[in-house]
Amino acid sequence: MPRVMFQPAGLTVEVEPETSLLDAAREANVPLRNDCGGQGVCGRCLVEVRRGSVNRLKSRHTPPEGREMACRCLVEEGDVEVFVPAESREIDIEVTLREVEPPAEDFPPPGALVEDVELSLPPPSLDDNLADAERLRRALSKWREGEYPLAIAGLRGLPKVLREADWEPVVTLGEEPWGRRVLDVRAADGRPRCVLAVDVGTTAIKARLLGPGGRHVASCYNSQMMFGPDVISRIIHCQRADQKGCAELQQAVVQDIERLLEALLEESPWRRDDVWGAVFSGNTTMIHLLLGLYPGWIRREPYVGCAYLLPSVNPREVGLRINPAGRVFCLPSVSSFVGADITAGVLATGLADMEEPSVLIDLGTNGEIVVGCREFLVCCSASAGPAFEGGASASGTRAREGAIDTVWAENGVRWRTIGDAPPLGICGTGYIDLMATLLREGIMDKTGKFVPGAAGVRQLEDETTDYLLVPAERSATGRDIELTQADVQNLVRAKGAIYAAGSLLLRNLGMEWGDLARIMLAGGFGEHLDKDNAVAIGLLPDVPRDRIEFVGNTSLEGAVCAASSAAKYRRARQTAKSMTYFELSTHPEFMDQFVSACFLPHTDAEKFPSVTGDVEVRNSAET
Repeated sequence: MPRVMFQPAGLTVEVEPETSLLDAAREANVPLRNDCGGQGVCGRCLVEVRRGSVNRLKSRHTPPEGREMACRCLVEEGDVEVFVPAESREIDIEVTLREVEPPAEDFPPPGALVEDVELSLPPPSLDDNLADAERLRRALSKWREGEYPLAIAGLRGLPKVLREADWEPVVTLGEEPWGRRVLDVRAADGRPRCVLAVDVGTTAIKARLLGPGGRHVASCYNSQMMFGPDVISRIIHCQRADQKGCAELQQAVVQDIERLLEALLEESPWRRDDVWGAVFSGNTTMIHLLLGLYPGWIRREPYVGCAYLLPSVNPREVGLRINPAGRVFCLPSVSSFVGADITAGVLATGLADMEEPSVLIDLGTNGEIVVGCREFLVCCSASAGPAFEGGASASGTRAREGAIDTVWAENGVRWRTIGDAPPLGICGTGYIDLMATLLREGIMDKTGKFVPGAAGVRQLEDETTDYLLVPAERSATGRDIELTQADVQNLVRAKGAIYAAGSLLLRNLGMEWGDLARIMLAGGFGEHLDKDNAVAIGLLPDVPRDRIEFVGNTSLEGAVCAASSAAKYRRARQTAKSMTYFELSTHPEFMDQFVSACFLPHTDAEKFPSVTGDVEVRNSAET
């Protein structure tokens, strides 16, 4: 078989003839950017073929001289050497660690999802000759009423364990929807019982190992990005490759989780066998792919997933190398596009217990929104796409070192990058800042069109316009960093979808944005968002800014809450079942709301009085 070598990584893989260079990169674990999932649409997977020959398929894109689209190049009979330029490399799939506050008490606390119980059993006698298993269950029932089934593997060693423990065993219990399951019975050994909490994000995965004194969160980028940047492209890959596609994506995410766990264990005195549980949160598609469930019907009307309320499973069924007697728990989803990450967010923020109506907004690809309080919870999702994640724009990049994340006006338009590194491109918060700044400076009008002749606006050969933020000689890639008119249209549609979804949801509840006590923004994106700029473009409502708050990664925090408390895990399941899903795709008013929101900030200026006033004052001063 022909071999394909990828430089500068120096990785080589053998493939069948007619394999695309993109598929070969996936086989070799070379993170190659492809925003369309390899369908030949995005033109991002550019490589240089330095040795050997390939069969070039037709494409709507004409790549730059010396470059080829990896998804449109098929390997022939001979070996091929490929160079992947910096702009085509996905973010390195490396693990980073962040120190956090350790748990308030030693883990696991009483009532945790996985907990230890110390028992003292009377030894058997002629007057009390119950079998060992029934003797154990009797003691557990006195501790807390329940059935406490044991697996056959645990029964096989039970007689010896009880006697070696001198009838004072330590029993590890795991929560199930119907009660508690006996995971392990042993003599006291002083070993901790840890639980892994994981947020399986579409772009990044974050994990925390909960144990005595545990103080680190590990994160890495989701290597499923090699199959596409968003859930739709990954679902399409599963559909194209059938069961093989599901297996590839499942293996990719489990390998990421394994690397996160290994990094966390290296920072602790614990072993893999000390990890007795794992709690996962994520959107509905990510949970499907984690468990190897086919997600194809999620993107087809009527948009139905395989399962939303999932049982706990054995770690071996997922491929996770923790204690084989442990359990894997997935928080429940509400619908195909309101996932376990939103259920986790409701749990972490306490939204279901609040006295006054509030809203939780996840500004990710799906734009999930939950409105409610202790009396009701109603949710919806709006397909915002990856516009605010940087991936779909001409100069877009994800939030990493070198990404422009802050833009402001001060004797011209200024910018700053993450880590003060040379600029690679613009990430989500940078785009929001940039659009708000251009709007205030009169460089872009309220329809999102660039003003001809304004500073930085260029007329291109194809008669379109763009805004030049960083010229090629100052960028890290050697290419202009620009905001195109197509970028603006995508961003306006994305913000319009989120605002319209929230507005319509509130309207059907007989409410307005101003009636909400709190507007909570979830996810890493929200932590660095400028409130005024988000309001200026109409992404967020024009309400007192102290009502808008960033609540961080509530998906991971919700998984931690569930791991720490079986009662909260049960509450999460109850919450998901009680949450009312509001379907926007068929609602007759959504398109009108959406069109009205596709304006900067909105066609109804009265909804954004502070923004209108700000622009008028600035324009007056310039005049």
